[in-house]
Amino acid sequence: MNRFFCFLILVLFCFSSCNEDKAVLDQTIDYTAMDLTNPPDTLWGVDVSHYQGKIDFDDLEEGAHFVILRASIGPNGKCDQRFYGNYAKAAKSKLLLGFYHFFYFDRDGELQAKIFLDATNGKRNNFPLIIDFEESKVVNNPKEMNVDTSVYNLRKMVDYLQSQGKDVMIYSNRHCYAKYKIASNFPGVKLWVADYNAMFVTEDFPDCYIQQYACDGKVYGIHADVDLNVIVDSKMIITPEKQPQQ
Repeated sequence: MNRFFCFLILVLFCFSSCNEDKAVLDQTIDYTAMDLTNPPDTLWGVDVSHYQGKIDFDDLEEGAHFVILRASIGPNGKCDQRFYGNYAKAAKSKLLLGFYHFFYFDRDGELQAKIFLDATNGKRNNFPLIIDFEESKVVNNPKEMNVDTSVYNLRKMVDYLQSQGKDVMIYSNRHCYAKYKIASNFPGVKLWVADYNAMFVTEDFPDCYIQQYACDGKVYGIHADVDLNVIVDSKMIITPEKQPQQ
């Protein structure tokens, strides 16, 4: 992609850390002219869960190209509280659509993969299935997690999803990528990197396809703070002819 163009756009949208000024996505998109078999290099969007509350997807279309929904959580068959409602509305929109699963480090990865598939199979999807792999004080507390066990469980989830013919992406931040050696343990697996300070994470992560560049964005259709993302390599987008039958 044209990195100089991306640099200008990121500056324009106040590319910043979570503690700095709000970033705003406010461009108008001509979706009728978007050719998904040859998508533009720079696509902007958000990832959402029940924390964003009620979303107006008609308004969201005014400021984003895509939305990624939290579908499922951990090993107990639990879906995000707003997943089905969000999906019903997002599926009718012109937004590119994706899904992620919040991963529990100390639980069986194959079981989590099956839960994720149960939630997402048959639904419109333009992205690889995304595993949200990040430490948390609530779950995945780093003081309680074993690195080898965490990587083993993640590998089981990745392997099972791939065995079912699914393209897979791992979301995390620089700290977790280094600590859990994601690059060497999962070579070739697509990455979604959360980094609020670096301009071009692809320089350090050649398998990076999406960069999350802010966690306190303001966009049309969402009243709460929301993560802002830019697609840095659009080749992973699933085109219409590959969509499942509705």
